[in-house]
Amino acid sequence: MQRVLAHQVALGLVVAGVALGGCEEPAPRFEAPVASGVLTLPVRETQQFDAMGLHAALQGSHAAIEVGGLGESSQMLLAHVPKDRFEPVILGVETTALDALVDGGYTLVVGSGFVSVFDPVSPLGLLQLNGEVLSEVTPHGYTRILGVSEGMLRIIGRADYHPGLFESAIQVGPGVVEGGKLDIRPSERELPAYIRAFVVTCQDRWLAGVAQTPMHLYDVGSQLVELFEQEGFACDEVVNLSGDREALLALSSDDGNSIAYFGNPGLPKASVVAFRGLH
Repeated sequence: MQRVLAHQVALGLVVAGVALGGCEEPAPRFEAPVASGVLTLPVRETQQFDAMGLHAALQGSHAAIEVGGLGESSQMLLAHVPKDRFEPVILGVETTALDALVDGGYTLVVGSGFVSVFDPVSPLGLLQLNGEVLSEVTPHGYTRILGVSEGMLRIIGRADYHPGLFESAIQVGPGVVEGGKLDIRPSERELPAYIRAFVVTCQDRWLAGVAQTPMHLYDVGSQLVELFEQEGFACDEVVNLSGDREALLALSSDDGNSIAYFGNPGLPKASVVAFRGLH
């Protein structure tokens, strides 16, 4: 625990230096700039991160997880997680991505805070962890349920959820692709563009992704569907992970000596999925 706390303190100092930019008071959490780079473990207070070359860093981090760029200047990053080598877990706010990667035995974490700028770690809808329902389903708002049971991850419609269906589950959205077809209207482009964190379910893999620059979900979905068709991927569901101000993708290296990350892995987030290797 002391080692994790030291990591969090050091990372907080590094990211705070970026966020403050010389101001006397930090910007509100939801307005802070997104930090990205590579952390060498153990993290030291004086360590600087490389804000460039994140795509290359992620590509070389882990042999079993392929990371590729999509779109102009690789504005989206996709991590390909083989189903036969990893299992998904929904994390609660008590476990930060840094905790999960350093001491929890996880390899990859993807997620976001919820959209509430006042309390981004409080769920807006269903949150069920290990059979315990911490927050009930809401009949409005997010239309998808992301659930994990017996080592498998599924994305279903909100109306199809019932207690006992999953071991852990979280209400997320909007849905971007359903049944392999785009599920976002072009009019979504009239809404503000945000950075994004999303999860994709496919026949042989899961995809964990982030949009490094603000994007509309219509464009995210269109590019993903085109990728599936070009590469012959059997992917059926794509869902946005709720929050659009704190997207996170963090990947531990094979040797456990570094973490490549987009977003701040030291802050708690409420809509988070992690993947760990099967033993």
